[in-house]
Amino acid sequence: MKKTVSLMLALLMALAVSGLSEAAPAYDIVYSSVNPIPEIAARVRPAVVDVIASRESWDPETRVASVDPWSGGSGCFIQDTGDGGFILTNNHVVAEGDVFKIMWLDGTEMDCELVGSDDGTDIAVLRFNEPAPEGVEVIPLGDSDALQIGELAIVIGNPGPMDETLYSTVTAGIISALDRSANADNFSRSVSVIQTDAAINTGNSGGALLNWRGELVGIPTLKYMYTMDVIYEGLGFCIPINAVKGFVNQIIETGTVVRPRLGMTIQAFDGPEDPMRNYPPAGLQVVELDRRGPAERAGLKQYDIITEINGVRIHSFLEMTAELDKFEAGDSVDLKVYRYYDENGELTGRYEEHYFSVTLEMID
Repeated sequence: MKKTVSLMLALLMALAVSGLSEAAPAYDIVYSSVNPIPEIAARVRPAVVDVIASRESWDPETRVASVDPWSGGSGCFIQDTGDGGFILTNNHVVAEGDVFKIMWLDGTEMDCELVGSDDGTDIAVLRFNEPAPEGVEVIPLGDSDALQIGELAIVIGNPGPMDETLYSTVTAGIISALDRSANADNFSRSVSVIQTDAAINTGNSGGALLNWRGELVGIPTLKYMYTMDVIYEGLGFCIPINAVKGFVNQIIETGTVVRPRLGMTIQAFDGPEDPMRNYPPAGLQVVELDRRGPAERAGLKQYDIITEINGVRIHSFLEMTAELDKFEAGDSVDLKVYRYYDENGELTGRYEEHYFSVTLEMID
């Protein structure tokens, strides 16, 4: 029975590799067998580190200061500076820490500093200031937008409690779904995540989700475990790397993340897909406009319903932020807007279609 399962797995992986190669970038990847996981694991495992966040404390009675491990997780070596480098991890792994260390696969420990973090997308960047262990290479970044449901997914990280960590564990499965909505405590804004059935557990946070090419396409951040009456298996979620590449660069360059703003408060509006005379379409309705803010200056009014950004149909705050996060302050975006209401919020029995160009501003 075990032999039959192994042969079936090998056949499935062979089909997956041959089927995806046509859409892959121009350079070739040649594996020594139909199962690419061992070679990917050998190359990437040394670049996935254990992250230890400790807290400083002081006892006024004994007048003794101490530094004690507080939380832990995983991190990915994403940039080499020669005399050091940068580690990408989750914000929730380091958020409560004061002092940070990383441990490499060979056991080498290094002190780190927190460069910056973004609680909106649950990412953080650490910097170490000495050369990485010999032979360790940065993990190449992939294209998470190119992922397909059913594609091979590989997760590498350090699951388990801090005192019993199962260092550099490799699990595999498939991409189970894309564009899942994640409204968890990990995020301070709506984030679209990748779902995988590759095993993700406590300690995997901040590790690597890899595609069949061994490229970093996501950062494991949470899993469904159980509710009052249901126990879940195989429901892990990862932040798409394309959603955070720009933020990672901002953190490395400036230590912070700055998002552009439209200057208004909005809420989801339910309705038909297309406008009808007495039934406004689904979209985002303007609740309040910042005085002299970008949207007001462009001509939007309270109660307007936004249905498109740069030609992309939107129905939710998640879809809007996903589009806005592609731009920077100073960029302009085009909004398609329907106007159904008068200044008192009453339906007029007719509608107007408008297009506005809004220049984004920096969030204070």
